[in-house]
Amino acid sequence: MKVDRIKGFRDQYPEDMEPRKKMFSKAETTAELFGFGKIDYPSLEYLDLYRIKSGDELLSQTFSFTDRGGREVTMLPEATPSTVRLLTARKDIPRPVRWYSLPKIWRYEEPQSGRLREHFQFNADIFGVDTPEADAEIINLAGSILSNLGLKSAFEIHINDRVMMDGILKILEIENTERVFTIIDRFRKTSREEFLTLLKENGVSGKGADILLKIVDSPFEIQDLKSKISEINGKSGVLNDRIERLSKTCEIVRSYGSARIVVDFSVIRGISYYTGIVFEAFDSMGQFRSILGGGRYDNLARLMSNQDIPAVGFGMGDVVLELLMKREQVWADNRKESSYAICSMGNTGKYSTEVARKLRENGIVCIDELSSRGLSQQIRSAESQGYRYVLIIGEREKERGTVTLRDLQESSQSEKDLDDLIRNAKKYQEF
Repeated sequence: MKVDRIKGFRDQYPEDMEPRKKMFSKAETTAELFGFGKIDYPSLEYLDLYRIKSGDELLSQTFSFTDRGGREVTMLPEATPSTVRLLTARKDIPRPVRWYSLPKIWRYEEPQSGRLREHFQFNADIFGVDTPEADAEIINLAGSILSNLGLKSAFEIHINDRVMMDGILKILEIENTERVFTIIDRFRKTSREEFLTLLKENGVSGKGADILLKIVDSPFEIQDLKSKISEINGKSGVLNDRIERLSKTCEIVRSYGSARIVVDFSVIRGISYYTGIVFEAFDSMGQFRSILGGGRYDNLARLMSNQDIPAVGFGMGDVVLELLMKREQVWADNRKESSYAICSMGNTGKYSTEVARKLRENGIVCIDELSSRGLSQQIRSAESQGYRYVLIIGEREKERGTVTLRDLQESSQSEKDLDDLIRNAKKYQEF
């Protein structure tokens, strides 16, 4: 009986896992350079954790069930509630707190390009401080990770402020805020005519709908923010504090140089617990859905405990990131290009094993031949597996304590002293 893979999930072979491992290794290294520490948590949580304030849409997408003890539980649909649960469970942790994690996430939604039902997600959060500097730091981490992955010119970060947007809706006398936020959040996926129709169907006046369309229509530079909403802000200047804060955040990000940043009023972030700045990273060609997204969520700890803990963070899934890295030609399993296949002949098994042991002890990747097939077959096999270098070992090499190094790409070979080979070989951890 043939059993197929479940729709929306992935089988991942070594050629898939090697570049993915390097991708997240780079993300983790970058986070640790920013002073973040790694945490982890269960893959299964009580469903109530997401009922607190994740929104009905998220709950409808969970892989949830009642366990044998009659408890409603779910596979992790997102990371933030678990992270906050860890934080609020202890009061002895010095703040500000900088944490990152790399869980698997499960969402029951329709699989499509850039979206699956299971994926890895890198998350980073700062707790305990509510300042533009903290907002900029988390954005700079996100931008630095993408830049360090070779995507420096392939993305830009779109930023907005939900408090400012809430103020704009109040000035426009719009009452159904959450519903209008949802409509704005889907602006890029609807036509302008449909956008205006949905707004009017939800109590927005014709003038208010036209004003919203005007401000969400396209991203713009931070220096144009005041003029962009001058008609709304008016002489009262009720939005000036939020304008100043967003401007300061963008100024810090630009001075750090981690990413190009623009203001985009269509970025709302669908999850309802965001309380301030929100942002998403998009590929500069507009080919894919957002690469990562996040923002400030100062009220979540209060909802889950009796603690007020300011927080800002982001999540970055591996599905869109993989598509972008492949397009930019920085997604590759090149480990075997600097690894060695040992091909032996004659009675050299013990020496071949010794060579393999010494190479591995020095951080050099190698495979040792496990069969008794001929030398030419061994070399063809190594080449077909993607190895650039083979180490040929025969009776002569055994007697001299050497190996014959053949470069399959350059079609050249030379005899090498084993210690000399080890000194000059590239180590696995360098890749």
